[in-house]
Amino acid sequence: MLIILYAILLIGGMWLVGFAFAAPTLSSLIFVAGVLCIAAAVAVPITAQRMDSDPPGH
Repeated sequence: MLIILYAILLIGGMWLVGFAFAAPTLSSLIFVAGVLCIAAAVAVPITAQRMDSDPPGH
């Protein structure tokens, strides 16, 4: 399940970054949204690993 979320965020972020260069308006906002999607894609496996290694309540 997380691999699908990771893939969607990573590929979608790369697409947004690439599309920002061809966008006629709001290109900077599209670029920033793409970078944030890529950052979120990197954060997903890190967060999942921390949750597995340190369960809440311990």
